[in-house]
Amino acid sequence: MGRLRVASYNVHSCIGIDRRFAPERIAEALLDIDANVVALQELGWHHRGLSNFDQFAYLEKMTGYHVIQGPTKFHARAHYGNAILMREAAHTHQLMDLSWPLHIPRGCILAHTHWKGEPLVVINVHLGLTPWDRRRQLKQLVHEIQSHRNSHVVLMGDFNNWKPASVMFKPLSQLLPECTDQPTFHTRKAHAPLDRIYLSPGLRFDTIKVWHTPITAKASDHLPIVADISF
Repeated sequence: MGRLRVASYNVHSCIGIDRRFAPERIAEALLDIDANVVALQELGWHHRGLSNFDQFAYLEKMTGYHVIQGPTKFHARAHYGNAILMREAAHTHQLMDLSWPLHIPRGCILAHTHWKGEPLVVINVHLGLTPWDRRRQLKQLVHEIQSHRNSHVVLMGDFNNWKPASVMFKPLSQLLPECTDQPTFHTRKAHAPLDRIYLSPGLRFDTIKVWHTPITAKASDHLPIVADISF
């Protein structure tokens, strides 16, 4: 693998800013981005989206990616959560529950693979809406990342935080010092870097781009963040 392109995208259940359910727009955006690995948040249906329409399976079929599902809601009234899409299937993966009773369920996916013969862990996370939630979830996340010191780590997701340099993120930034800070939310006029990509030491960003096209301008309330990385 020469170039490693990664992307993170909160797809808002495939409902665009025009309030139209259009999973084909998300599929088209993913094919246009052409990343090796994509982290998706808010994929699937619950109180929004077309009931019983399997968005995970749809994107797998339409894009050709191997899809790792990480639903945080999966029952008769919902199939919704996170996903990692990979051109080359992961060797193994694991799911972390970041939920807390009576709060919105949150989770994290870790995909274990190799890049240029070296171990790589790709992590997709969607943090909570409150500072209290995020602080607790970050503590869990930092503890997990510390157990992968012998691997390169790429962490992506929706961090629900407007300031990457905020104090609660300091322990994470010490482990993963390279971080994007481009605004991705709201699609109409992006001003908040909610969606970010973090890299462990030894990895570097070659290019970083907020993927703003006629399709992504409508497809979700977030814009994708895309990066080419190397070491």
